[in-house]
Amino acid sequence: MAVHCFGSPRRARAGVKFLALIVLAAATACSNGSTPAPTGSPSPSAKPAATITVTMKEYSLALSPARAAAGTVTFVVRNAGSLAHALAVAGPGVSDAHTSTVSPGGQARLTVTLQAGSYELWCPIDKHKELGMDTHLQAGGNSPSSSTPSSPAATSTSTGQER
Repeated sequence: MAVHCFGSPRRARAGVKFLALIVLAAATACSNGSTPAPTGSPSPSAKPAATITVTMKEYSLALSPARAAAGTVTFVVRNAGSLAHALAVAGPGVSDAHTSTVSPGGQARLTVTLQAGSYELWCPIDKHKELGMDTHLQAGGNSPSSSTPSSPAATSTSTGQER
């Protein structure tokens, strides 16, 4: 047995349309017509961390770009060689920052806070440094973090076969 609230299907459709119109009017009345601001977006003064790509192969390191501003820098380390490599960084305030071993074709990330000055980057595996896997990076003093004398934190992540 069917129960009809409005008596006939035609009256039911008219009632549904009326209810839809009321809901639409109420929603429009509650809206002020502006789009809400996105949440979680960085402030205009927030400076993103710099990224430097380090391409490693037998037996060289290539940096892109070859200079950095003082502050937080993430090294994206790509092993383009046929042997396992790693990246170590040392300089003002940084003494034991390094990635884990990166397999051929693999990738790792190392985030370090750099002060103004010169940093040495090298492969700490076997005698790779002596064979040419050694370079320098100059960090400029044009970042607010360049005056921070505290010991910066370094973090490292690696993945075996990401490209």
